[in-house]
Amino acid sequence: MKRTRVLLSLGLFLSAFVLTAFAQEETTAPDATKWKKKPSLAFKVGAFFPSVTAKFRVDAPAGAPGTEVDVNKDFGLDKNATTLRLDGDIRIAKWFSVNLGFYGNSRSKEKVIDKDIQIGNTTFHVNQTLKGTLRNDFYNADFKFYLINKPRFDFGVYAGINLAHFKFTVDAQELDRQLIEIKKVWAPIPSLGLHFSYTLLPHVYLYGKAGYFNFKPGKRTKFESAATSLNLDWYFYKFMGIGVRAEYSFFDLDLDVASYHGNIKYNIGGFNGYLTIGF
Repeated sequence: MKRTRVLLSLGLFLSAFVLTAFAQEETTAPDATKWKKKPSLAFKVGAFFPSVTAKFRVDAPAGAPGTEVDVNKDFGLDKNATTLRLDGDIRIAKWFSVNLGFYGNSRSKEKVIDKDIQIGNTTFHVNQTLKGTLRNDFYNADFKFYLINKPRFDFGVYAGINLAHFKFTVDAQELDRQLIEIKKVWAPIPSLGLHFSYTLLPHVYLYGKAGYFNFKPGKRTKFESAATSLNLDWYFYKFMGIGVRAEYSFFDLDLDVASYHGNIKYNIGGFNGYLTIGF
């Protein structure tokens, strides 16, 4: 229900913005040299401040279900992080552009667990001291198609893929041995949705996207995701500017591959401040 409300709100926001921007475009005739669109080629580098919640369930290869682990509550991993983020945009044609991005972070902490936890074939018993480490990297690509192309306003659809790499390590020291469980997996996370770009003021650009995807190709395989972001860029010099982005995304994955059997639920949202160079 919460996800439905979020997606409905995003859809209503985008619809209202499109109608408003389109009406503004029709009633004004801006100077083309003053109200330029955002650069066709841009690079961004900055700091991303995400808040992350994650849950993992790792089943045994034979099919016995594992324990759903909340890495924030069960392992005490901090929700908040700071990481470097890189992005690039290229407008290849009037009707098509590509956006690329990368960021990653790692969190680790020791905690005494208050319940038995089954991860794959390994059982960690209550009152054991565990060290949990979660490393995740995200490589994103959005392919944008433009259906409306006005002097100040663009609107269209996009297809995106977020290639996520997770490495989840649990380590416990017993009296006579060390228990360690390491799970690594690459997960493709698709997204389909709408996007827009609007020249808010001379050299000031507002743009964003909202997308959703849900596909269940098999009994033990599911891909569900939603993503939304909103950017504001200001170019204070010919090719140099600064910007800020607000972003939220979630995904719910059931995986049945050689390296991972189970479920991953991941929510991430936060703000990104960056320097941009555009041509």
